[in-house]
Amino acid sequence: MNAISTTFPRRWPWCAALLLVAVACKGSETTAAPTTGSIRVTAATGGTDLDPDGYTVALQGDTLSGTGSSSQPIAVNGTVTFSQLKPGTYSLALSGAVANCPVGGQNPRTVSVTAGGTTLTTFQVTCVQRVDLSGVWNYTEVIGNPLACNDTGTYVFTKSGDGFAGTNYQLGTCDRQDGSIDNSHSSSVNGGGFVYSASGAVSVNFSAGNCFYAADVAGTPPDHLINGSGSCPSGDATWAAVRGGGPISTVTVTPPTRSVVAGGAALLRAVMIDASGSRRVDPTVTWTSDASAASVDASGVVFGVSPGSATITAAAESKSGTATVTFATVQPGAYHSCGLTVGGAPYCWGHGTYGQMGEGAKASEFAPVAVSLGPTLAAISVGAIHTCGLTVSGAAYCWGLDYYGELGAGTPGAQICGFEGIPCSTTPLAVAGGRSFSSLAAGWEQSCALQQGDAAAYCWGDNTYGALGNGSTANSRTPVAVSGGRAFVSVGTGNIFACGLTADSAAYCWGNNSAGQLGIGPGGGPELCSAEPCSTAPVLVSGGLKFGTLSVGYWHACGLTADSTAYCWGDNGDGQLGATTTETCNGFGVVISCSTVPVPVQSAPKFATLSAGSFHSCGVAAGGDGYCWGYNGNGELGDGTGANSPTPVLIAGGLSFGAVSAFGRYHSCGLTAAGVAYCWGYNGWGQLGDGTGYDAYAPVQVIGQAAGAGAASARASRVQRGGTRGPSRQLSPRPSSPRSAWAVRTGMKAGKP
Repeated sequence: MNAISTTFPRRWPWCAALLLVAVACKGSETTAAPTTGSIRVTAATGGTDLDPDGYTVALQGDTLSGTGSSSQPIAVNGTVTFSQLKPGTYSLALSGAVANCPVGGQNPRTVSVTAGGTTLTTFQVTCVQRVDLSGVWNYTEVIGNPLACNDTGTYVFTKSGDGFAGTNYQLGTCDRQDGSIDNSHSSSVNGGGFVYSASGAVSVNFSAGNCFYAADVAGTPPDHLINGSGSCPSGDATWAAVRGGGPISTVTVTPPTRSVVAGGAALLRAVMIDASGSRRVDPTVTWTSDASAASVDASGVVFGVSPGSATITAAAESKSGTATVTFATVQPGAYHSCGLTVGGAPYCWGHGTYGQMGEGAKASEFAPVAVSLGPTLAAISVGAIHTCGLTVSGAAYCWGLDYYGELGAGTPGAQICGFEGIPCSTTPLAVAGGRSFSSLAAGWEQSCALQQGDAAAYCWGDNTYGALGNGSTANSRTPVAVSGGRAFVSVGTGNIFACGLTADSAAYCWGNNSAGQLGIGPGGGPELCSAEPCSTAPVLVSGGLKFGTLSVGYWHACGLTADSTAYCWGDNGDGQLGATTTETCNGFGVVISCSTVPVPVQSAPKFATLSAGSFHSCGVAAGGDGYCWGYNGNGELGDGTGANSPTPVLIAGGLSFGAVSAFGRYHSCGLTAAGVAYCWGYNGWGQLGDGTGYDAYAPVQVIGQAAGAGAASARASRVQRGGTRGPSRQLSPRPSSPRSAWAVRTGMKAGKP
């Protein structure tokens, strides 16, 4: 007993010491610092029309695994954690949200991770009601400025995933430098998508054809597309659309009546209104004709087949028009031509960009089209880029370009034309002042007329060089009296000058005299207008000649004496005076051949009528033979060649003419003794009226007429063309402008206007 008890006291202190050492060793150990962190992501989704499939969260950064990225699915209102992330900066992106559930805040966003920490971030998703545009949408749009396409059309949208697709049916008219064009077409709608915002606003983006569009969606459910914008090769667009509703309720054919010459064509429109009250463009409209006088194709183009009338029907409503024309007069202008039927109905054809056709459009026409005028005309005069006519009562109307007030309406034409966006009128406007005129003459930038009763001359339009003859150089949009108080029996207008013939057969001229066109002899003029010789009041043509008729051209004039001898004076740069001259004139910095006094036309027969044009002249001999002389680069002399001639050459075809006019800049026209109209020369804008765009070096018959006795075959004369289509030319609103350059006259030989 005693041994055991004594042993324990001796061992206990040692064990206690060991225990204390052990405890002391355990208390001195250190814990390792954390080296990673985590990101906890929450998707907080609210609103309507939620996507039950949830989303995906993608992480980009230097993860512990070294892969640099990872992703996890996340519920609509769920939470996920990315763990074991090295400290640093990471990018988080929430994807998979449907279009109507825009993600608020930054996405992707940057978050930082610290060792041992958990970064919390929340993606706020607000869902709005999904939009469905499926169905019919009727729209209007305007593209470009000032040459604008004015369109109506229909989008038929179909659902395509979260977006839409469909088809665009468009109908409209686009202004172009060479005239208005119809732009009816259909195209696919592609890439249709929605842009939703948390506020509930929705917009759309899509492409149709070669244009890209955007617009805001309005209404719940959507019933309007508003604030529309677009981008097209032809310019920027504005547009709006309304949801169509129900079937087609009305169909109207426009214009309600239309005259089409036999061999010509005209476009009719089917205007359809649906139950929503908006215009519908529908490609399924059916066109029919009830008579053989006219046919119509699937797009509403009517073709005149023979004289007579036909009723053209679109869908359920029909309108009719006649299809026969007989001309009583025909006259070329600079780039177009016009004529009157025996009943006084005016028709025009050729260049129409500036409304010269008078049909309510800005289109060039290759066959005669009826002028939109109520009363019939007793006379018509074709200028450079405008036309004027007189009614039986003497009321004057003008249409076309109104740059300087050449329409005489008092205020500028309400429309804009050409790439310059200048005033014009595509339908006839009444000349202001209420005067009654006995005759009138449309020139290049001005017009003149003789008042009934006292035969006083009045002019209006450009007066920069005194061409109005009223003693000033101020332009006028209303008729102003020519100074001097003379009574005239005829008046003619050219380019920035005019002439008149008095009852005692004396010729007076006024305006610019840079080419000697006033005929007052060498020395320029009594005045200076814009640094060029001029006279702002009528001056007597020198030489003491007495004229029975007078014709005024571009920069020259011609007259016939009582014994039928032809005289001309002014510009002779291309032999248009019909005589060899040695005199020169220096105008607008260019020296040209000219004669400042009347000279007789050489090797000429005795003429019954005479016509001065741009760079050529024409006349008709007593027996009906037609002659022309001067420039012939486009066949405007009509002799079957392209060679210039300083003396008169016989017009080919064996036609007997009652009158021939050379006023066209590149072409001429004539009316046979049998009343059949022919034209020849340049035809790039359809100014020959034969339904083609080919130049003719001999007369071709204007289509839509019955062939008169002795008429040459139009088809036979076409062999003279050699298959050459008229070269394209860009037309300026002031092609004659010496202020641009006098050299435009020589530039013509290079194919310029």
